[in-house]
Amino acid sequence: MDTQSRKALLGSRIRKYREAENITQKRFASMVGTAQSYLSDIEAGRVNIGFDLLCRIAEGLDISIGALGDPDPDRWQTPNQKRK
Repeated sequence: MDTQSRKALLGSRIRKYREAENITQKRFASMVGTAQSYLSDIEAGRVNIGFDLLCRIAEGLDISIGALGDPDPDRWQTPNQKRK
């Protein structure tokens, strides 16, 4: 998988989990300590993000970092944590 595909996967996964929790982009950006415009760029796969922010995003979504970037996110979660 190339870099652009990884960024697109990460961004779409963040959006998917954020929307599943019914959290607006503005509110989630505030929760994780970044600007809404930057979160929008992340979700669109336009930017690389730092590890610290990635950790805050994973914590904010209550999901593992692996689940955000792996094509098969379910393998990173225990059966009780799996999301639809």
